[in-house]
Amino acid sequence: MKEEDKNLHKIKFNSLIKEIAKGKQAAFDAFYSAYGRYVYSVTVSVTKSSCLADEVVDDVLFKIWQNASKLKKIENPLGWLYIVTTNCAKDRLKAEKAFSEIFDIPQDDKNIEDFITKETFLSDISPLSEEEQLILILYHIQGLTFKMIAKELKKPMSTVTSIYYRAKEKLKQTVKIF
Repeated sequence: MKEEDKNLHKIKFNSLIKEIAKGKQAAFDAFYSAYGRYVYSVTVSVTKSSCLADEVVDDVLFKIWQNASKLKKIENPLGWLYIVTTNCAKDRLKAEKAFSEIFDIPQDDKNIEDFITKETFLSDISPLSEEEQLILILYHIQGLTFKMIAKELKKPMSTVTSIYYRAKEKLKQTVKIF
């Protein structure tokens, strides 16, 4: 990439971040249009899974939306975005592995053990609000993506992901499943 193109790219990236920090949806949409495919590609290269890619893209965009006001001028936008994306993808892989281990049940005892594991999970999330429980169940047990949950609950995807991560943080403090 030419030096002039890099500078224009850096200016565009940082101006979009500034507008996102002001809560402008149009800037967020423009950011997604400009960088969504890049984030998706990086995610697939890290996770080797197109299934997880949509969720990681959601995670990255949610983090940018949430933290835009804290971001200073970014000198290397694609490098920064690459690091944020790979970290989110690795976190998602760890979470998927930890959750799959919860439901990793021997075949011969599958029905009984599956029931007990799900009952334990449901018991662990019982202190949460109904909305938090519902989102965790839809995500972890039903396997829906944040986008699908948002559509199902008729809520913005950012609200759904915010509720999910807040609930997850509450559980980290009380239960060792996350």
